[in-house]
Amino acid sequence: MKIHHYDSIPDVKEIGDGIFKTEIPQPFYAPNNIYILPDGEPALIDSGYLANLGMLQRALRKIGLSLNKIKHIFYTHNHLDHLSAVLTIRYYTDAKLYAMKGMASGIGNYLEHVEMFNRASKRLVYKGHRVPEDRKRELARIEEGNLNLRNTLSRGTRIDPILKFDIELVEGDVIHAGGRDIGFLHTPGHNLWHLTPYILEENIFFTGDLVLQNISSIYAEIDGNLEEYYRSLERISKMSIRRLLPAHGPEPQSPQKAIKLLHKTLQILERGVIRRLKEKEYDLSALTLEAMGEKVANSGYYNTAMAILHSMVRKFIDKGWVEIIETEPPYETYRWIAGQESQS
Repeated sequence: MKIHHYDSIPDVKEIGDGIFKTEIPQPFYAPNNIYILPDGEPALIDSGYLANLGMLQRALRKIGLSLNKIKHIFYTHNHLDHLSAVLTIRYYTDAKLYAMKGMASGIGNYLEHVEMFNRASKRLVYKGHRVPEDRKRELARIEEGNLNLRNTLSRGTRIDPILKFDIELVEGDVIHAGGRDIGFLHTPGHNLWHLTPYILEENIFFTGDLVLQNISSIYAEIDGNLEEYYRSLERISKMSIRRLLPAHGPEPQSPQKAIKLLHKTLQILERGVIRRLKEKEYDLSALTLEAMGEKVANSGYYNTAMAILHSMVRKFIDKGWVEIIETEPPYETYRWIAGQESQS
């Protein structure tokens, strides 16, 4: 593996039950929690961002492992911060790679998929901002992340953009890896192919981006769906979960409380959006700032917040509660349809 200079290498911590965790930074959101099952044929849950694969390699060495000793890698979903290292990882390990059935064929060329995601993000900017200066500011913010990826790709000589997995998973599959039996739940909503791996008979769930400390992004412009997200939350809320290990942020002390709080927060946010739309016409940017608070405007979370609010508005439009006003396309505003009463 080509050696890059890193200011520091993340620690690898044993977090109980024979599981290790390292936090690999990436430019789009909070660092990724990469979980390591070191026993038997060692396994990883996700492998992180492409540019920091070398950082993961060095972190693994702290516990006597390396990528070429890893035998199984399970991917929770296809977003850049979780999956993009797969573009080059086969050059450094013969590990079997696993993901949800249909993801590889549905995406195909991953770099083209990333470009599609970028266009969707830009569409939200144009839909949500009328003032050209505001659009330019938000487009520049998106482009900053894109530039990081392009710079990484320009340095790489071993990039295979076509997604390929050794085993495409469906519910009911059980894979023995890391000395444990690993099962899988299909938990769509955050995106179409989201998987939640879990350790059989131990009630330990690796929830990816399904349950985080903050609200997870839901890009209805691509393959996110708020109704499916609710259904996935409802489903796991009924399960016996002893430990919930998210892809970002700390492990919650009470898994069931964390799930219920996330569900409640989303519903409160929905009711606030409905109340505002009943009062007057809104565009997406104004709705996001009022619903989420002004401090979100200058944070790296802003475009994610817009996507969440858009998923709610999209739901209301699909139900016939809200209409789109297109006076200056692609910029649009939203208006509650008189006489419609929601049951959110």
